[in-house]
Amino acid sequence: YFPEVGTLDDFAGPIRYLSTNEEWKRLEEADFSKVAIDRFWLKVAGSKERARRIIKAYYQQVSEANRLFTNFKEGWKTDMGMIYILFGPPWYVDRTLNRMQWSYSYDRNDPRRNFYFERNRIPNEYFPFNHYIVQRSQSYFNLVYQQTELWRSGAILESNL
Repeated sequence: YFPEVGTLDDFAGPIRYLSTNEEWKRLEEADFSKVAIDRFWLKVAGSKERARRIIKAYYQQVSEANRLFTNFKEGWKTDMGMIYILFGPPWYVDRTLNRMQWSYSYDRNDPRRNFYFERNRIPNEYFPFNHYIVQRSQSYFNLVYQQTELWRSGAILESNL
């Protein structure tokens, strides 16, 4: 199915970005069974209809991240893939040889809506040239938490993803 999401394993992994540690532990204990995954989505969404809509939108983002960012691992597992899944395509990208900035605001200097990636500088065959790692800061964690809550509530469906 790759890069599309088609197997149970494909559905299980990306849930990590939206789950709490406790929810993830329950999924692990249930071996990521279909029943456990369905239970997770129903609990998060609160209704079957909202769950369907969130699942469809979320896994479309996962598939797109796989298409765009897969290199030595699936695109959804990369930092760029994670940000893309949660926030969608950036409004503006500024790139230099070793650094990239994704802006999700018209104000590219607004630190509350920017993500900075640095190219991994470990020179070996496992880390290709385009492997970038997001720079984590307090504002990064706050922004990711807020976006995760938008996904979990379904509010992301009304926003401009």
